[in-house]
Amino acid sequence: MTAQRVAIVTGGLSGIGAAAARALEAAGCTVAAASRSGGFAPLDVSNTESVSCFVEKVRADLGAPTILVNSAGIYRGAAIQEQTDEDWETDIGTNLTGVFKMTRAVLPDMHAAGWGRIVNIASTAAHLGASTYAAYCASKAGVVALSKVTAIEGAPYGVNCVSISPTWIETPMMDGAVARGMSKDWIASQNPQNRLVQPDEVGALVAFCCSDASPALTNEDIKVNAGAEW
Repeated sequence: MTAQRVAIVTGGLSGIGAAAARALEAAGCTVAAASRSGGFAPLDVSNTESVSCFVEKVRADLGAPTILVNSAGIYRGAAIQEQTDEDWETDIGTNLTGVFKMTRAVLPDMHAAGWGRIVNIASTAAHLGASTYAAYCASKAGVVALSKVTAIEGAPYGVNCVSISPTWIETPMMDGAVARGMSKDWIASQNPQNRLVQPDEVGALVAFCCSDASPALTNEDIKVNAGAEW
């Protein structure tokens, strides 16, 4: 991978995002990892002004970004009839609209370079439903569809886009599920490999998808699921 490539990783301070940032740095990229709480600079992916300011700062301080990893994500669970407008809109705003806003902001740089890689972290929840996960499932299904459109529109410009749909990964989001009453042993037992998938496994795949070794890998959703459906 070319050392001068600049990568943006949203949700890049923990979990899958942090693993992706580490893998890209190891591959020679200059990485701007960010979240609402900080990093390279604070970033709220659901807010257009925050996205614009962040991307401008990356351009000014590091150079034009040609790699984008959209890993920022949240979950606010409730049964459909109990979910508030605010919680629904917050999930959709971060998990789906944030991917759109970040993609829109960096595409001009990728078009100008004639090369780009966008990896969107979706979820096995994009493919299945589960009680209390309406907003999360809907937003992640939207990420898969948006990734396919991005891939088609980007193809003439050398811009590839894929989504990655992990199963449960041992991250702070899993810790939240444990706090709600699940156990890590139970989560591990739900996949045929009977283990907890680690963030670095997804990070390594992200780095490959963002490399020159994957010129035709686009318009695809890749499951990292240890054999599990969810």
